[in-house]
Amino acid sequence: MRRRVFLVYGLSLVGIGPHARAQGAGDLPRVAILSPDPATAGSDRLAAFLGTLRQLGYVDGGNIRLDIRFAENRLDRLPALAAELVRARPAVIYTYTTPGAFAAAGATTSIPIVVVAGERTMEQLAGNFAKPVANVTGFTLNVESPEAKCLELLKEAAPDLSRIGVLLNSDNRIWHDTPIVLNAATEQLGLVLIRIESRGAVDIDRTLSHYTNGTVDGLLLADDSTLAGDTGVRARVIEFARDQRLPSASADTTYARDGGLLSLGTDRGSIVRSAAEYVHRIIHGARPSELPVQRPTKFELVINLKTAKALGLTIPPSILARADEVIE
Repeated sequence: MRRRVFLVYGLSLVGIGPHARAQGAGDLPRVAILSPDPATAGSDRLAAFLGTLRQLGYVDGGNIRLDIRFAENRLDRLPALAAELVRARPAVIYTYTTPGAFAAAGATTSIPIVVVAGERTMEQLAGNFAKPVANVTGFTLNVESPEAKCLELLKEAAPDLSRIGVLLNSDNRIWHDTPIVLNAATEQLGLVLIRIESRGAVDIDRTLSHYTNGTVDGLLLADDSTLAGDTGVRARVIEFARDQRLPSASADTTYARDGGLLSLGTDRGSIVRSAAEYVHRIIHGARPSELPVQRPTKFELVINLKTAKALGLTIPPSILARADEVIE
């Protein structure tokens, strides 16, 4: 979907920054953005990126030309949108999530790409983290599986849990081996994981309707742009978990803030802002091989005590002592 960015985020409403110069529209460096999200969602991830560009002095139509394509949470649309962006010959492409990263990398091997995605995705696309060997660099979202840590926290908060539903989107290749990759953690915790597949807003209600009969006694929501990353879907899952009295968790830190029991994930705002700085450096001549892939250094544990109380749970002091934010 094509949408002029100033209508959504107001990037072109600021004054010309220090990097501006008199140019014709055809001379402006193009910054292509491939977004898995809907154009109308006002994604925090995209807003933070554009806000940092604004702080760096960039103005759409003044000293850069922004080309944004929104996949509307249709992951199958990403490759075609990436190819469309590449045909305009941008100076750099920015995208986030594993599907976005593979779509962009599949569309070009020469145009620099800045990605925010999972550890395994960056290993495949960038190769050497210290000196990327291809045209892709960027930032990983985790060092080790946050889903395994979420399961540990859920079991610690609700020791009686035994059957955890893992809600994921099978269209996203990062989840192909889930929950198998969590076997070690689940065996140690004495849990059974039940794979629940949803493609997001198009089928979330129908999917959840099959799990109202006690099939699961807990829920783990995958940190996926179509699920935890979709405001409406996230709210629906939180509502479902509340109605079914299911302790639930996600690696998306917004999940607990919106009403889920707990979340453990990276500070995405700082990562996305750093990604904008990489785009800035590429516009000014840096190559991906000169920009090392960076791992996150800050993680946030958020506990929602209001939700715990509604579920009849007492969160152990050992968890509260580790929390970065406690919602009361």
